Amino acid sequence: MGTADLPTGSHGIPDRGVRRLVFIISLGMLQAIWPLTMDLYLPSFPQVQEGLGTSPALVQFTLTGAFVGMALGQLVAGPLSDAVGRARPLGIALVVYTLATVGCAFAPSIALLITGRFLQGLGAAACSVIGVAIVRDTVSGPAMLRFIANLSVINGFFVVFSPALGAQLLTVISWRGLFWVLAGYGVFLVVLALLVFLRSETNPPERRALRQGATVMDDYRILLGPGVFRWIVVAGGIMFAGMMTYMASSAFLFQDYYGLTPSQYAIAFGGHGLVMIVGAQVSARLSRRISPHRIVVAGFIALVLSAVALLLSVTLLPAAGFLGFLVPLLCFTTSFGMIGPALQASALEPHGLRAGTAASLLGASNMVFAAFASPVAGLFGFASPVATVVIMLVLESTALVIVLLAFRRQNAIPIVSHRPIKQVNAIR
Repeated sequence: MGTADLPTGSHGIPDRGVRRLVFIISLGMLQAIWPLTMDLYLPSFPQVQEGLGTSPALVQFTLTGAFVGMALGQLVAGPLSDAVGRARPLGIALVVYTLATVGCAFAPSIALLITGRFLQGLGAAACSVIGVAIVRDTVSGPAMLRFIANLSVINGFFVVFSPALGAQLLTVISWRGLFWVLAGYGVFLVVLALLVFLRSETNPPERRALRQGATVMDDYRILLGPGVFRWIVVAGGIMFAGMMTYMASSAFLFQDYYGLTPSQYAIAFGGHGLVMIVGAQVSARLSRRISPHRIVVAGFIALVLSAVALLLSVTLLPAAGFLGFLVPLLCFTTSFGMIGPALQASALEPHGLRAGTAASLLGASNMVFAAFASPVAGLFGFASPVATVVIMLVLESTALVIVLLAFRRQNAIPIVSHRPIKQVNAIR
């Protein structure tokens, strides 16, 4: 019996009614830890720089620390959740996240803040990877793409309002207070995990038994062997790095270069979250008519064209000011939102029995590439947005080329089917 034969309702998700709705909303709240952790304190970057007496590039390294932590944490949490279930690793990681966030609030130096962010990323990683694995446990096919797109509404809500919330909180508390807010959210998620996810295990013992003794190395060998998955992982990571290059630079560009106030910055940044939701919903609608692969390619082409338009705007039409920068940037973010659900669905569909490990590789790739890319623009300074935009264009163009080559190669190499791992190993 393969993963495709498992009835969706038997994976631990409540079958109907209020409990099912609570489960889905709880999953969305779990995924929201990512935008809250990364976006809530973005408006405080100038204050962090002043308060700790450091440079903009080192402040951006607080993002890098979180990215590296999330990369390593996902590589642990994903395979572990395949082996022992989703709920217990999730609860432990949330405790780690909460304690690390308290450490960030007390950090007396930029070095210790970066360290705290690394540990915070380790804990947050489980939320990201296990949340994606839970989706794959419960749905498959086009329904999975639509499920991911619907979760993006909750996720996008926090993307929209996290910077605005951070900016408003900064009027009454310091940047350290923002970490206390995140610590409170961590406590809330710990309680949520105890009340919801421990009672609705989506990877129960009978399902784990289908792995037939497969090891983590078995999973990695299959996932990273011949096939399209490994190239999706690389392309997704490079695409994400392009977006994070913008996000890590946004506070300095919007506030220092274009002269926006923290509140105005939060509103402009929140607009990107809204159009990202729109992009995800377009992807969900298209999934009823065309394959996720075609959606991915169309989205990447739109992403690269938007980056080209952005570069032309900041180099040839600087007089257009902030509006000339914002319009192509919104197109860029919409395309990014369109790609995300389809890319995840394309990667996870063939790998139900190793969904945690597959999701961990997808997420870790995002974090690793973003960790290296996010501080690069800061090295060139923010006297102009040109350096940031060039880096974005180079990264997204590279990701497009990889995707096109990968999907072309897929025509000659079949994707692994939904069969127990030992059977797949025998075929290979």
